[in-house]
Amino acid sequence: MSGSKITDIRAREIIDSKGIPMVEVDVLTSDGSLGRGSSPCGVSVGSHEAVVLRDGDERYQGLGVQKAIRNVRDIILPALRGVDVSRQRAIDSIMIELDGTPDKSRLGANAVYSVSIAVARAAASSMGIPLYRHLRDAETYTMPVPIFNMVNGGVYGDRRIDFQEFLLLPTGADSYPEALRMGVEIFGRLEPIIVKHYGRRRLQIGKGAGWAAPVDDPARIFEILLEAASMAGYHDKVKVGLDCAASHFYDRAGDCYRVLEDCVNREELIERLAGLAEAYPVCLIEDPLHEDDFEGHAWLTDRLPILIAGDDLFVTNLERLKKGIALKAANAIVIKPNMVGTISEALQTATYAETHNYRIIPGGRSGGCVDDPVPDLAVAAGARLVKFGAPRSGERTNKYNRLLQIQDELGKSAVFSAFTGLTVRGKKG
Repeated sequence: MSGSKITDIRAREIIDSKGIPMVEVDVLTSDGSLGRGSSPCGVSVGSHEAVVLRDGDERYQGLGVQKAIRNVRDIILPALRGVDVSRQRAIDSIMIELDGTPDKSRLGANAVYSVSIAVARAAASSMGIPLYRHLRDAETYTMPVPIFNMVNGGVYGDRRIDFQEFLLLPTGADSYPEALRMGVEIFGRLEPIIVKHYGRRRLQIGKGAGWAAPVDDPARIFEILLEAASMAGYHDKVKVGLDCAASHFYDRAGDCYRVLEDCVNREELIERLAGLAEAYPVCLIEDPLHEDDFEGHAWLTDRLPILIAGDDLFVTNLERLKKGIALKAANAIVIKPNMVGTISEALQTATYAETHNYRIIPGGRSGGCVDDPVPDLAVAAGARLVKFGAPRSGERTNKYNRLLQIQDELGKSAVFSAFTGLTVRGKKG
């Protein structure tokens, strides 16, 4: 315990990587330490996520966050002033009780989460240790395999294809730095391949910073990824994945999925995904069905011997995860702390998932700043996979680079978690 008390909490409105306002918080302590945190917001947002409180007035087209900032100043600060900054779980619990809603809609998850991050960083600073070590002190730490978003569709692309992200995993890497290098080198080969096959007019950047899908055939996009891997010399060292974000093309009124010009039912979509998984080295499918279809996720999990991950399905929420575990829906969970609203809740959900043999995949949001705590949280949680998007643009590359810094800090205390199907083998150094 640091023994240092919270003396002040300051909040301000800043701009995220998409030019949208976000809350930034400074927590100051009695020993002069400072912790800073800000709450990102994604483009692809699940309906069960904790609520980002916006102003709804003329400023920033209604997207300002002055209401959330006032809640930090007028409600959260008086409750936390004088509290030992190292008591993360107690502090997060105080804020949850102050809010009093199931989705943090009173104070705003952007207010609560920004304070939660800033508290954790202030405590780490007070103790003179890295954030990951403050969150979990251990002799060794796991360095994860990065999942790269290479090609964008859905709300991230130009909607030429409905599936949101086509992913690449450097499963044959022997270390985190090598895995990162493989992803960057393969990403660099995509541009000439897209131009060769589809012309330069199809070469566009998606909102997720990957290349916008140049064609509407998911099989062809997988072939492009594998061609790029071969060109880079890594054909036998990678696998591919898919983030469907299926809630975005699910038609609730018709109870079907709008895939290109077709309206397909759950069973037909499952068979399409199964066909892709059987034809290509697919090892991960995220959000294959809409966010409330636990039964369908269970069917697909039983159907395919790969990782089926819930992002919008679980929204890092412990109760939704418990429901999924009871129904055997999915076998992996994407951990995004801002979805639930506090560091403590995110770590609790991650721990519960691990103890029930669900793979945890800490992930970043498409909009944020360059000082995201998720890389440190991933290492603290022992994650074997992380998903930070395309290996380009400031806030994404910052996350990948933070893991390089942690690797360097840890030295031989770092264990690389080489990914092989549903199993993992640890490697020292």
